[in-house]
Amino acid sequence: MSSSNWKQYFDKKAEVHGASVKSSDYFDDESFFMQRDNTLRWLGEYKGKEILDAGCGVGAFSEPLVKQNTVYGVDFSEKSLEFAAGRGLKTSADDLTALHFESKKFDVVLCIGVIQLIEQYKAVIEELARVTKPGGTLLIQTLNKGSLQRKILRLFEKSKKFDKMYAMDELKKVFEAHGFEQIQFLNIYHPFKFVTTGNGTGLFSNTLSTSFAIKGRKKID
Repeated sequence: MSSSNWKQYFDKKAEVHGASVKSSDYFDDESFFMQRDNTLRWLGEYKGKEILDAGCGVGAFSEPLVKQNTVYGVDFSEKSLEFAAGRGLKTSADDLTALHFESKKFDVVLCIGVIQLIEQYKAVIEELARVTKPGGTLLIQTLNKGSLQRKILRLFEKSKKFDKMYAMDELKKVFEAHGFEQIQFLNIYHPFKFVTTGNGTGLFSNTLSTSFAIKGRKKID
């Protein structure tokens, strides 16, 4: 789908489901909370930091970070942003390829379940890298192109949401090109409840994980 169609899609979900995690695009609520809890635990604890949730939706993913940090949320769905603001995020409608923030602003930048919907994913990562502080962390979560389950689903599911998937080594190269190091992966194996972590080179994680998160530390100038 085009970006305008995705906007309509998520506006509609927010209108129907409100602040519920059902407004996010996960298999079900249990899958959402499993992925959120494991991802934030892997990210680590932060206090007193400035954090950007890029493509925040209704703000459910980054909500646990609000209590001890200043969390900014941007999205193209104004309806979703209403609920994100209610969760305590400082919200604005923004283009992920041209954010209004100054460079090197954020200690942590999150982009969860977004780049599979955007054609210009390299431009998005470049922009997210721009607003990440030296020494800061960029974390992106997306669908695994190498997943056997995803390949089977594509035989039956014609939704466009399965058209954009990524290999772990593909995103690792983009991270490195934008000055990130100490790159690690968190692999998720829906519908199972366990996750694994590593450098992304294992055959098991590359072929069996349904989605993954990648994080890196921006090099200090």
